[in-house]
Amino acid sequence: MIRPLLVACTLALGAGAAFAATPAEMFRSGDVAGAVAAYRSRIDASAAPQEKAELHKELGDLLVGKDDYADAANQYVAALALSRAFPGSERLRMAVAISWADRLDDSVRELEAILADEPADAAARIHLARVLSWQGKQDQAIGQADMVLSSEPENRDALLVKANALRWKGNGRQSIAIYHRILSGGDDFDTRIGLAHALLDTGDKKGAVDNVRQLKPAYPYQERELKGLLEEIDRAVNHTVDARYGYYSDTDDNRQYRYGASYTYQEPGWSVSAQYAHADSHDPSRRNSAHSIAAGGYYRLLPWLGIGGGGGVHIVDDSTTNTILTWRLNADAELGRGSIGFGVLKEALTSTAQLVEKRIRVLATTLSASQRLTDRIFLYGSYSYRDYSDSNRAHDVVVSPSYTLFTGNPLLRTGYRFRYLDFERQSRGGYFDPNNFMAHQIFLSLDWKRERLAVYLEPYGGFQSFDRYGDHSDDLFGGITGTVSYRLTNHLTAAVNGEFGNYALGAGTATGFEYFLVGTRLGYSF
Repeated sequence: MIRPLLVACTLALGAGAAFAATPAEMFRSGDVAGAVAAYRSRIDASAAPQEKAELHKELGDLLVGKDDYADAANQYVAALALSRAFPGSERLRMAVAISWADRLDDSVRELEAILADEPADAAARIHLARVLSWQGKQDQAIGQADMVLSSEPENRDALLVKANALRWKGNGRQSIAIYHRILSGGDDFDTRIGLAHALLDTGDKKGAVDNVRQLKPAYPYQERELKGLLEEIDRAVNHTVDARYGYYSDTDDNRQYRYGASYTYQEPGWSVSAQYAHADSHDPSRRNSAHSIAAGGYYRLLPWLGIGGGGGVHIVDDSTTNTILTWRLNADAELGRGSIGFGVLKEALTSTAQLVEKRIRVLATTLSASQRLTDRIFLYGSYSYRDYSDSNRAHDVVVSPSYTLFTGNPLLRTGYRFRYLDFERQSRGGYFDPNNFMAHQIFLSLDWKRERLAVYLEPYGGFQSFDRYGDHSDDLFGGITGTVSYRLTNHLTAAVNGEFGNYALGAGTATGFEYFLVGTRLGYSF
């Protein structure tokens, strides 16, 4: 009789001890699932907002301990929604964990609330800058970093956030200078890997490799970042060879088969290239072919100024063989948050069999400019004056503002393109030569990447009007262009591109008809 009573008492005492154990004690003893369940039960049973908020926070802390940032962020967001009566350091720690769960908007909201209470909190402002840069808001990130640097010019964390934001904006030269400034005060992994990326982005593969040799990862995330950088370096190239094929068709029964190959060699600050192209063109009354061979190069005279040029020959094969010399000169310069460009180009028109037969040449002079007004607003404009070999001339104006709707992956932009094109006369040379051509176009572009796959799509539509041969035309138009590429290996990439529509100046042609274009490309880099 005594033994059963002892057993019963022991069981009862054990049950009571288990019941009395706190969730934290259960977690420390290894009963993670039991601790989480206990916290959730207490949260459900709690009625006081502050108590409930503290329980959410404690559960979030527990989940962070087991690297479950997604669920931890849920708990922290719930806690902060109920109460912000936590020490500033704890609120900052929660905001950081929330950002690591990719809840960037929630993290920004809390960081801004912290700074509203304590504007001098440099750690909160630096992490706000960091999260803004992750959101693609590089100007805002740089602004927040600069606020810290105005009072702490050598704050390494603020300098690193600013350098990374500049690099992600495409300002490689400015970011490299800041990375070097940070490293002059002592080495660290995050700064050096940022410098290696920036050097690689500017084409300095050797400099990137030299910095990689000095990287010593100490944490799992650093090992992952180093692995990604090594893969990028492996894909970074000095030599690129590609082969292309394309087919073009339009509603005036023009058909064209295009073949081509090219080679490019590049080093930091300069590059050289060579291309060969062949076009087989057909229409109901003729069949002509043309070949072109060209070579050229580009050299960056100054960090902000580059020049380029090249020349080649265009060979027409029909009843007689003719050789046409082609050439180009161009220059570009950084200006503000964008660039300006100038180019002069002499080329032969080969879009159709008729153009090949007529041997139409054009001398084009173009001035272009682009400017990023904000992180999301981009403006592009160009003017071209073209002089044709059949005594015709044209003025061509393009203005295109665009707005980035989504900065992540996919990258989503929308915009407007205005184009004005006016020829001196209709020369019957076989190309589209309207008077007072005007087009108003709306477009949406999507750029999506996933591991080895990349997709670009741009549907567009609008209204076009022009006069030609005494007739006036007003039309709605639409179309879509896109490219799908797949990286078969680190060095071999295959791509398919296509475009169709009824835009009079689509597909880079000069015909003015409804058209269809499809092509393939196989590229090898080493």
